Amino acid sequence: MENSELKLTIRPDLGGRIDQLIDQKTGHEWLWHPPDYDASQTRSLPVGASFDDHWSGGWDEMFPNDGEGLSQNRHLVDHGELWSQAWDVVETTPSSIKMARFCETVPVSVEKTIRLEETQARIEFQFHNKSDETIPFLFKHHAAIAIEAGDEILLPDCLIEPVALGFSKIIGRAQKTHFPKAFAADGQEVDLRKALPRSSHSQEFFYSSDLAKGECGIRNQRSGTALMMTFDQADFPYVWVFQIYGGWRDYYVLVMEPCTTIPYDLDVACQNGTAAQLQPKERQRRTLTIHLQR
Repeated sequence: MENSELKLTIRPDLGGRIDQLIDQKTGHEWLWHPPDYDASQTRSLPVGASFDDHWSGGWDEMFPNDGEGLSQNRHLVDHGELWSQAWDVVETTPSSIKMARFCETVPVSVEKTIRLEETQARIEFQFHNKSDETIPFLFKHHAAIAIEAGDEILLPDCLIEPVALGFSKIIGRAQKTHFPKAFAADGQEVDLRKALPRSSHSQEFFYSSDLAKGECGIRNQRSGTALMMTFDQADFPYVWVFQIYGGWRDYYVLVMEPCTTIPYDLDVACQNGTAAQLQPKERQRRTLTIHLQR
């Protein structure tokens, strides 16, 4: 699908994801893929496959969980089940596609519609709880963004905190701070706005909460153009930011993740009152819009 601003390639066979997102003005490809990625290949993975071992970039989504494990008497699989499975195509037009999938780990049907609208793209999910019980869940976008050193992470005024200090190589203290500032282990203040060079072999992963407005993105330092995501904060009250600057699997990528829930452990989120919920028989919509800021 394409218009004067954006060109999207959608892969129903790869979790229904946006596989390419190209700026029509500059030709810049915003989405990252690992060096060995072959776009001509499809795949067949079981529900429960390892996400990290099969991650091939693009714009995935996670539902009904992130961390694998037993939750609410259900075995939930690694990064949920949407990313690994082919979706059924329900309807297509020159500017939209609707896809559907019935989940195996929870009694929920999911519809996903991607629509190109003038200068923006809209991604809408509808979740339908088919059961008579309340289902807590985590749903997040997992946009793997191609970066260059000096690119700027764009977040509104918000609080940030590390996901796990054992993974962090920039933040060194498990405390909330106002973005973009945090503290290293030695107490020195650090600024998380700019993408570090691959040669830094660094990595970081943080949650952001109490967003002043529902938006996030990244600005390419070479073109000055920013890829922006906007959303209702009731739909996505949190943004996770996964920064890999050569420090994990030798990847160089930033993953921007508007999310319903923190932390990644769904049971802990339920205990904290920070998990999203589907009431019995409820239908629920959550929408995110993509546009380029020039």
